[in-house]
Amino acid sequence: MATIILSFTAFGLFAARYLVLQKSLETLQKNRKEFVNFTPLWMASMAYDYTVASIVFIANIKMLRLFRFNRMLGFLMAVLANALPSLASISIIFIVAFMAYSLCPLIIFGSHVYTYSTFLRALETQFTTLLGRTEYFPLIKAVDAFWGPMIFFSFSFACVIFLMNIFVTVINISMNEVENNPDLMSPESEVVTYVVRSIKSTLGFGKRDEGNAMEYHGAFDSMDARMASLNESLDKMLLHDLAEMSLRQRQLGECRRKSSFPQPLPELRSKEGGGPRRKRDKTDTAT
Repeated sequence: MATIILSFTAFGLFAARYLVLQKSLETLQKNRKEFVNFTPLWMASMAYDYTVASIVFIANIKMLRLFRFNRMLGFLMAVLANALPSLASISIIFIVAFMAYSLCPLIIFGSHVYTYSTFLRALETQFTTLLGRTEYFPLIKAVDAFWGPMIFFSFSFACVIFLMNIFVTVINISMNEVENNPDLMSPESEVVTYVVRSIKSTLGFGKRDEGNAMEYHGAFDSMDARMASLNESLDKMLLHDLAEMSLRQRQLGECRRKSSFPQPLPELRSKEGGGPRRKRDKTDTAT
């Protein structure tokens, strides 16, 4: 849907740019000494370029979505998905540092160097510095011999060396985790590979891969063994619960039987000796 809307928008911008261009050329041809403002034409051209770039970006994302059945691209997507939480937390630090190193040259060199005259130009300059362009260093060094090299080298160390290496380290760790745990990858690539190989072997275009067939059979056997182990564990748990329930019912029945018969009362003590009545009866019988 977004591609369709952006496509109609790009068509409208193209038509608007064409009309503005024709109008500007007519004004210029009528009076060559008159000033012609090409700012609307520039704005329409930039809007058209940005819209086309957005359409191309969305189309590439959709193409990658279609390529998810490829094993290598599936592995890459699994690595990025696994590293996404860590990359998101590091990106916050990177954005804060990048904004700080863009505002600082803007404040110090904005009135002297054109590439730092506005905030957007400062962001663009710092981004090109991340890519390895150092042609702006002599300009800021000529403006201020102390703060120019200080900002440039601290930015190179903090963002280029430190934070970028952290990004690469996180991706390498995620890659190792995905390699050691194949469950993190989508099984779609394996299914498509198996289907394509089966079709080729059926049509006679390729040899049957016995190794992969044994691998699939081994995977199914392993799954059957796991299911059998799970069933055995469930049976043991069920038997244990039944035995415990039977024991509790037996104990409950014994408690009920004991509570149905009254307990004998304690014997009365004699008034003379204070002993039990049974002992007094025995003494009287002996006498």
